Formats: sequence, structure tokens, C-alpha cells
Amino acid sequence: MCLASVMNQRRGPTIALAILAVFALLSGCSRPISDTLKLRALKTEAQSLKAGHPIKSPKVWAEVPKSQWPPVIAGLEPYSVTVHQWGVDILVKPDFDGGWGYHVPRNKRDMPMPAGCYSEPSEGVFWHGSC
Repeated sequence: MCLASVMNQRRGPTIALAILAVFALLSGCSRPISDTLKLRALKTEAQSLKAGHPIKSPKVWAEVPKSQWPPVIAGLEPYSVTVHQWGVDILVKPDFDGGWGYHVPRNKRDMPMPAGCYSEPSEGVFWHGSC
């Protein structure tokens, strides 16, 4: 076997690995916080947003202005915070199919994404990736 064919055989996996690395860099390292006190505060703040931002018909959600974000939620530097009938969406990083962020639902079974899209870093606080 000549040296050129051996190098071509090794190039495929190298290119695939390079492409994966680029995608990882582009998607960022969006992960949920792990601080239990912050997660509890996030849940409490989200519940207060539900109470303070009623949804007015004909809309099915209420956008929370950045100036009204509570401290822990604001500290996440989210892209947007929205109150829905099902709960609160804290979008940390947008993407074409859902992005990354937190959902704090009124009821776990009412969440808008499939169950496989979520992890639960704290009771009642769900982290979702692009799904």
C-alpha cells in the first residue's frame, strides 16, 4: 500500500472530527447551572413572573421586558423570558429548533417539548437543549 492511500484513509476520520469540533464551538457550551440555591431562586422568580405577567387574549404568551427580569434570571443573561399558559420559558441561547434554556412549568405534563428534550437540574426546573 502506498503512503498516499494510507494518508487518505486517515484523512476521513480527521475531517469528521474537525467538523464535530467546529459544531461544538458554534453551539457553545450551553449547560444548566448546578447551584441549588440559584435553581430554587430561579423557580421562585419564574413563579412570580407568572403572577405578574398575565397573558392577554388574543396572544398566547406575554414577553417579559428585560428591565423586569428578576436578579437570578437576569444573571443567566437570557435571550428572552416569556410567560406562557404552560409556564415560563427562559431562553438562554436561541436556535432554529428550540434553543437552550429553562422551562418552569405549571405542571410537568404541560411542557411544550418532548420529554426526551429535558433534564431536571432541580425539582420543577427543567433544562432543555435544541431538540
